[in-house]
Formats: sequence, C-alpha cells, structure tokens
Amino acid sequence: MTAAPPRPAMSKARRLRLFTRDGGLCDICKRKVLAGEAYELDHIIPWALGFDDSDENLRLVHKTCHRTDKTGGDVARIAKAKRQGRETGQQARRAVKGGSIPSRPFPKTKTTWPKRPFKGRET
Repeated sequence: MTAAPPRPAMSKARRLRLFTRDGGLCDICKRKVLAGEAYELDHIIPWALGFDDSDENLRLVHKTCHRTDKTGGDVARIAKAKRQGRETGQQARRAVKGGSIPSRPFPKTKTTWPKRPFKGRET
C-alpha cells in the first residue's frame, strides 16, 4: 500500500459549505447539529483506503455518533487493506526471481500403461 499523501487543511469556508449542504443534520442519527455542539466531517470511504478528500466523500456527523460508528468497521477494513498490500508469498518470490517462477515441465512423451505386461490370462 502506498504512503498517504499529506492531508490538506480544512478551511472554515469549506466546513460551512458542507454544513449547509447537509442541512445541519447528522448523517448517522439524522438529528440536527445544534449551535455549540461538537461535530466532525467524516470520510465515507476512509482516508486510509482511498485518499479522497473531495466534498462528495465527506459527511456531517456528531462527534459522539462518529466515535460509535468508527469503532470497528473501518479499522478492520483498513487493517485488511494493509495486509493485502504487502508483498508476500508468490508475489515476493516473483520479484526476486525476475518475473516468473519455473514449474516442473510435463513429460515429452506419453508413456503407455501398464509398463509391464500382464502375467495373467489374456481374455
């Protein structure tokens, strides 16, 4: 997995634009975010999985809702993506050997079965 690019700072104007776009409603519990109440802008597709910081990938959520929503699901998906991004097993062997792994060739001639004649009666 590639290293994350630097995260751009969120301006106050952009936060306000996203707040008004969502109508001041928390995307998780669908309640209004009241004046003075803590809120956050959450990435729908986690930052670590896509590095997408566009407005379409952000949603308005209460800070408490955000903590309960992110406890396990995203953490597990990010950990799995990191595991899959590492080069292990066959990928690593191919990189060391120059692109291909030699396999055992098939026999050039077809042998007939059985190799020894039967010692029993022929019918």
